[in-house]
Amino acid sequence: MLVPLESTSFSKPVTTQLLTKMKLFAIVSVLVLAIGASNAKSLRATPITDDELLTLSRDLHTNDVNGATLTLDLQGQTTAGSLVDNAPGRLIVSDPIPDFAKPTFAAAQALLNNYQKNVTIQDTFTPEQLAEEVAFIDAVMETGVMQQLHAFLVSKGEASADVAQFKQYLSTIWFGRWSEYVPGVVASSGWEHTNVFERLENNVVVGFHSWIYLFNEEEDGDLNYLGYINAVETGKTTVLSMPVDLYGSTKASSEFNMGASPELELAIGTLCFVARPDVPCFVQGSNGVQFTWDTHTITYNGVKYVESSHPTFAA
Repeated sequence: MLVPLESTSFSKPVTTQLLTKMKLFAIVSVLVLAIGASNAKSLRATPITDDELLTLSRDLHTNDVNGATLTLDLQGQTTAGSLVDNAPGRLIVSDPIPDFAKPTFAAAQALLNNYQKNVTIQDTFTPEQLAEEVAFIDAVMETGVMQQLHAFLVSKGEASADVAQFKQYLSTIWFGRWSEYVPGVVASSGWEHTNVFERLENNVVVGFHSWIYLFNEEEDGDLNYLGYINAVETGKTTVLSMPVDLYGSTKASSEFNMGASPELELAIGTLCFVARPDVPCFVQGSNGVQFTWDTHTITYNGVKYVESSHPTFAA
């Protein structure tokens, strides 16, 4: 049975002390709940729900009419970091060259030779190279995939309805330059890091998530395909992870959305940059198979940029 405080034998100072402790406990409880809610919200920093991510990403994959139909020879399975060659043949055995004539593929290909791979060397660009970045954004924004993404972000209050402003936003987050690996050397952008690669001083590859660049390097004999770690069919694409041996430089594991068009890669990366930056972003392919996308960010001089963007098999 509960006994009223006033009927106990406690002195008044003790009762006051008890009430004070109860108030403090209540305040602490509220703060704990608030912090928990804040942490939960940080995993979803926008009003975009998980169901909306799954639905939109499936639609984007389904509507990727420019994607390439690739024939892959996966050969032997391997493990992250292994340099044992479990694949004597090439990975991509079909010919995607006809796809590279499509406007967005051609615009992406034009960018691939614009970057220094060595992170100790600062990138410099000619007016023609900077124009190629603008041409790429213009080309992808002509596609249904990017227009669908734009309309969705506008509907959620996450993007300007003005197409020119949205193009500038894309240009900033993907092509804006930042410094990470060598202090003071502005040698990177999210598009470069993701779609080409960068080489650290210890001969380790970072980035490298474009199947287009992978094909180019395999075609030139500069990439030795060693085998796959994980692979899953997503309807129109194949999500694949593999160890990398590129120009003799290595990476324990890199992930690719094989067959995806440049606009699909950009759309999924931008969606996850907005909706789930730096945390797992759950998406799905055209066949409904779910997988995870990682869009990592970096803040440089007060501006948040894409650092890298790719599928992942990590939970």
